[in-house]
Amino acid sequence: MQFFKNKKRIRELNECLTNLSAKISELEKQRATVQAIIASMVEGVVAVDKDTKILSVNPSVEKMFEISAKEAEGKFFLEVIRNNDIASVIDEALKKVEFISRELHLVWPVHKVFQVNASPILQDNSVSGCVLVIHDITEMRKLEVMRRDFVANVSHELKTPLTSIKGFIETLLEGALDDKENSRDFLKIIQEHADRLDSLTSDLLDLSCLESKEIKLEAEKVDLKILADEALAGFKAQLKKKDIQGINEIPPGVFVNADINKMRQVFTNLIDNAIKFNKEKGLIKIYKEESGDKYKIVVEDSGIGIPAKDTPRIFERFYRVDRARSRELGGTGLGLSIVRHIVDLHGGTVGVESTEGLGSKFWFILPK
Repeated sequence: MQFFKNKKRIRELNECLTNLSAKISELEKQRATVQAIIASMVEGVVAVDKDTKILSVNPSVEKMFEISAKEAEGKFFLEVIRNNDIASVIDEALKKVEFISRELHLVWPVHKVFQVNASPILQDNSVSGCVLVIHDITEMRKLEVMRRDFVANVSHELKTPLTSIKGFIETLLEGALDDKENSRDFLKIIQEHADRLDSLTSDLLDLSCLESKEIKLEAEKVDLKILADEALAGFKAQLKKKDIQGINEIPPGVFVNADINKMRQVFTNLIDNAIKFNKEKGLIKIYKEESGDKYKIVVEDSGIGIPAKDTPRIFERFYRVDRARSRELGGTGLGLSIVRHIVDLHGGTVGVESTEGLGSKFWFILPK
């Protein structure tokens, strides 16, 4: 009888062990799944205990703050990530025992904008730690600023000529139309502002098209010397008006695989820029430099030059060194931005070297 009882207990014990093993195996699978999910998250995840000692960090946090998970675990949060703003979010979540969310602009240890969310970990109705989720929203905020600036700039650029056109039309309608001596001058000014609006609209459409991911380049073998010659010929009247000498030193046989119309626009915009900001009896020189499997094309002018503080931003949309002078010369502030986008689409780079008062060298590099 005792034998059967023992046998039954052994069987029950074996069943318990089997069930326990199955539950442990299931928990291990769940743990592995959770770890895999956390490890694959783009957001940074940090788990700390109630004393703010780090329990774990995922790879995204390692990349964000350039730290090692092995070295971080077991240390206080502020020992590893030296930022009081993030640490205060953790402290608040632990003290208030509630979800806390903050947008933080960090300068140290990294220059970023983070959306930080902290959730307390509860165990037996008491706080045992906190989970911190960090979203890097730096690029999103940059894009928002760029979009706001773009809208503001477009509105300003459109409003100026429209206000002038409206004002002169009102003047003409109030009686100036009968003044033959001045009415023609008013109409010429209206025409100039209308031309400026037309140029601005065209440049905006070009820029919008270039920034679209759907644009397709019609690449073919292009001779850069021929394109530069054609572009200079198109500015013959403007060059003559300012007595500027335009020289193309690109030798024959400099070929690249490119969209000929887009590259024609690059030369046109760079030469137009070189003429507008050049001096009377100045010089524009176009030449080539080689660097391995790439060509560097330089458009050099003897113009007014660019202050050093402005060169890093010269290819930005609507960025002007001298706004009044640029508008006076008919510039839209988009030409160089269009150049940068076209060259980027061809896998190249752009740049500028300039000395204020002595001239500028605008260049672009393309694969041979």
